[in-house]
Amino acid sequence: MNKSAVLLLIVCGVFAGTARQASAQGATWADRGYINVGWGVESGSSDMTDTRTSVIYEETATVNSTSNFTSGSLFDVGVGVRVWRNLAVGVGYHQEQNDTEGTLTGSIPSPVFFNRPRTLSQTVPGLDRKESAVHLQVGWVVPVGNKFDVMVYGGPSFFRLEQEVVSDVRIGTETSPFTSVELGVTETIRKKSQTGYNAGVDATYIVWSNDSVRLGAGGFLRFSQAEMDVEMLNGSQEQSTKVGGVQFGFGARLRF
Repeated sequence: MNKSAVLLLIVCGVFAGTARQASAQGATWADRGYINVGWGVESGSSDMTDTRTSVIYEETATVNSTSNFTSGSLFDVGVGVRVWRNLAVGVGYHQEQNDTEGTLTGSIPSPVFFNRPRTLSQTVPGLDRKESAVHLQVGWVVPVGNKFDVMVYGGPSFFRLEQEVVSDVRIGTETSPFTSVELGVTETIRKKSQTGYNAGVDATYIVWSNDSVRLGAGGFLRFSQAEMDVEMLNGSQEQSTKVGGVQFGFGARLRF
C-alpha cells in the first residue's frame, strides 16, 4: 500500500473516531439524503512497457513500447439517502482523462549491413487515457453544529478504462545511407473493466437553506483503485496497469 493510501486511512480513522464521539453525544443527521457535484484531481501514476521481437532483413528486430500516465483532472458526482440514524447508502461516479507521449526504443537491423543494427528512439504523442468508475458507498454522517457535516464512507468500485496504445509498428520507406530508422505506428483504443474499492471522507458546509432543501459547498478526499491487464502490442502478453489513486476536489452540495 502506498503512502497516500496510508495517509487517507489515517484521515478516515480520525473522522471515524469523531463520528463515534458525536454519536455518543446524540448528534443525529436530520437530512433525508444528499446530492454532490464536484471537480478535482486524481493523483497517481502507471507505467506500462511491452516488448516484441520480429524478423526483418533476416535478422531479429526488437521494439519496446513504453507509456507513463500521471495525474489528471476529474469530474465527480454522488447521490445517497439516509437509511438509519446517521447511516447513508449512495452511489458515486467519477471520470478522469489525460494523455501522454509514448516512447519506442529498441534495435532494427540494417538492410545493407549484417549484424549492425540501428538504434531506435522515437516518441508517439497524444496517447489518450480515459478512466471512469461507479462507486457504491456506505457512509456515516457526522453533523458538527447546524451547518457543517462530515461523511466517512467506503465500498466497491467498478472501473472502466479506455486507453490508447501503440498496437503495431512497421518499417517505413528506407533511404540511403540507412543509418537511422523511423517506424510507422498503429494506435488502438483498448477497453477493459475491473472491480476495485473506494474509501474516503466528504465535508459539507451549508450556506443557504429553507424548509425543503439546504445548499452548500464542500470537498472530498478519496482513495479508489483497481488493477487490470491491457494488451499493448498486438500478439504480446497483456501488461498490468493501475487505475484510480488519491482523488480530491471541491464542489456544490445539496441536502434534502
